[in-house]
Amino acid sequence: MKAKQLKVKVKDIKKVNDNIFLLSISSAYLASQSRPGQFLHFKIHSTILRRPLSVHRVKGKEAHVLFKIRGKGTEILSRYKKGEILDVIGPLGNGFFLKKAAAMETTNILVAGGIGVAPLMFLAEKLRGEKLVLLGAKTKKEIVCELEFRRVGCKVSVATEDGSKGIKGTATELLRKTLMGSEAGKINIYACGPQEMLSQINNVIDSHPVLECQVSFEQFMGCGLGVCCGCTIETKHGYKKVCKDGPVFNIKDVW
Repeated sequence: MKAKQLKVKVKDIKKVNDNIFLLSISSAYLASQSRPGQFLHFKIHSTILRRPLSVHRVKGKEAHVLFKIRGKGTEILSRYKKGEILDVIGPLGNGFFLKKAAAMETTNILVAGGIGVAPLMFLAEKLRGEKLVLLGAKTKKEIVCELEFRRVGCKVSVATEDGSKGIKGTATELLRKTLMGSEAGKINIYACGPQEMLSQINNVIDSHPVLECQVSFEQFMGCGLGVCCGCTIETKHGYKKVCKDGPVFNIKDVW
């Protein structure tokens, strides 16, 4: 599939909580060509650099992105109105690799830290077999998409650092407990969240060498096309660009 620069119309934008928004754009091309784990690159009024946002869901001829206000660009994006036009490049990056063999006998564990839920909803809709979603955040106000995951057939467990919802702890701790006594050879793990969380997940699965785990990096990007090298990370195979080589990597290729 080939990324294209497109002018797309804002179909809808909804406030999910204090600083998280769901943006829907009309584009038959992006809806048909996007894959779980890929991202779209948005040009926003009054900003120089584009903003990379994961494809959250696809419905008909619409592509949806879920984003958190983190600075000037995303704050401006949150104020866009229905009918306005956005300049978007996409779909970009390498997404999650979905195994087909013995899919129905496999347990898929999706681990999300905060806004890391963004690419995992699209993934959950595509996966076959049992799906267990582990959501982690600082407080219950920051837990999003719990009901949506349940609606697509996922079992959901929640952890909050302040104990306001679910267990008191992190999504990584939920993963550790989930893996205790499990048959690792029949489990696939997919995760998205802060790099510190992804590193902790690697520590958790160190004792399960046959486990397969794919992680999506949240990284600052300049060009989004592999030119500027602003999103480079160090891996076991040298330096890689998150925008072009990722954003999804096999965790064992990184740590």
